[in-house]
Amino acid sequence: MVEIAELTSQHTLKLPEEIAARFRPSDRFVIWTEGDTLHLKRITPPPVTSIVAQASEGKPLSLNEINEIVHEVRRQRRTG
Repeated sequence: MVEIAELTSQHTLKLPEEIAARFRPSDRFVIWTEGDTLHLKRITPPPVTSIVAQASEGKPLSLNEINEIVHEVRRQRRTG
């Protein structure tokens, strides 16, 4: 499928409806260029199950463990 996107005067990229419908307004993307080619890749956060798997079985997480997990997820989101 080939579609045309438009760069608006507000420096936003307007995606064709068919492509935009695949994403949510809150989705975030990593973007980079190679020559005159623009690449977009949606950033997908890790599933909650991977965070829960870090918890030790049978005992609740300490506040420090929860804090470390939150900071790690935020780091991952920033770096993509």
